[in-house]
Parts: sequence; structure tokens; C-alpha cells
Amino acid sequence: MHKIFRYIKNGQGIGALWILLFSALVAFSAAYSAQTLLPIAVPHIQLFADTFFPLRVQNSKVIVPQNTIISKTYHVNGEPLTITLNTTKDLLDETDKQTGLYLTRSYLYSITDNQIQRQELTADFNLEKRDYVPLLNNLIKYIVRGIVLIGPFFNFIFFMVAVVFYAFLTGFACALNKVTLPFKGKMRLNTVLFIGVYIISTLLGYVGFYLSTLSFFLIMLALQIIVVKTVGTPIEQKETNVKS
Repeated sequence: MHKIFRYIKNGQGIGALWILLFSALVAFSAAYSAQTLLPIAVPHIQLFADTFFPLRVQNSKVIVPQNTIISKTYHVNGEPLTITLNTTKDLLDETDKQTGLYLTRSYLYSITDNQIQRQELTADFNLEKRDYVPLLNNLIKYIVRGIVLIGPFFNFIFFMVAVVFYAFLTGFACALNKVTLPFKGKMRLNTVLFIGVYIISTLLGYVGFYLSTLSFFLIMLALQIIVVKTVGTPIEQKETNVKS
């Protein structure tokens, strides 16, 4: 901990290298998760295609299949999600419908516990019943490669903007503790804090406890107030050094 405080107070630069390394680590972790988790969904997607395809929309109407009712209930994160295809009618009786997606001849309904959305079909498309597994596996490969190649760049921009934002907010913590800290020091401070809170937030997510954006923000401010007292220079001491 002492080495971290010394780095914040007397180190060089703004912590950009640490942000870059962390950006790459987050991207590689996301790519690994995508490579591990996405293939699990492939057989379920294929089963969905086998159940609901072929599906053809032409002139804002479902023309294949006709006069058909198909309904399946899936579980997403433990919650039921009903997907229903009903081409026997144009409009749906929205009362007493479970959470899910409902497709009629002319409309797509999205229903939750507190909201009902109805979207008229406008685009023509044709989805055939076939083996989509090779296509999905290739798509996963491109997604993983895209995350590896592009992810670090976008992560770096996002993380750097966030750290700069928190660096400006550090002025309130400095004023509260009656200390000063140069801007580079504020950047190093918030680089360390941001990476630390981000890692803790991720680990908590693995056990089902997710930090909201507001919680993340408040934790950052609280840590600024605590840490800046140690790494900042007291205003009285600075004034004394100037007079000397």
C-alpha cells in the first residue's frame, strides 16, 4: 500500500500505461468469456430456428407459415420468456399475456410486467429452416477476434475519459481535506482507484451482486476523500514552502 501511495504522490506521468494495460486485460477477458459462453447458445438458437422457421414476411405481412400457432417458453436468468408465433390473426389480445415476444400476421409485440410495445412489420425478410450451426460458429469467431483487436482501443478511450472526469472531481476531496495535489497526481490517483473499483465490481458481479453506476460513482468519491488526505500536500505546508 505504501508503494501505491508513493506512486500516486511522486510517480511520473498520468497512469496512461496502466490504463492501456488494463484496457487490454479487460478486452482479452471479454474475448475469453465470449469464446466460452457464446457456443453454449448455439444449439438453443438452432432449436429456436427448427421450431419457428421458415418465416417469411412480405408486404408487411407474415405469409409463411399461415394459420399457425406456435408457442415456447424459455428461461433467461431464471425468468420465463414466452415466444409465440400466431399467424391466425393480425391483432393480439394483450390482456393476461406473460412476459415475452408475440408475432402475429402484422405486428410484433414485446410484453413485460409493466409495458406493452407493438411494432408494425415493415421490412420484408425470409428465414429458412436450415442448419445455422456453421454460420453461428463462424460469427462467434469474428466476434472474438473483433473484441481482441478493437476492444483495447475502445476500452482505453472509455477508461481514460472516466479517469479524467474523476480527476477533475478530486478537487472537492482536496478542498475537503485542505490539501493540494497536481493534476498528474490526481490522474494517477484516479487511475489506481478506477482500476481497483472496476476489479472489485467485476468480482462482485460473479457472485450475483452488481454495482450500479451511481454506486460506482459514490465509491470513487469516498475513496478519493480517504486517499487524498494521505497523498496530498497540506495547504499550510505548501504556503510555508513558498514563503521560504
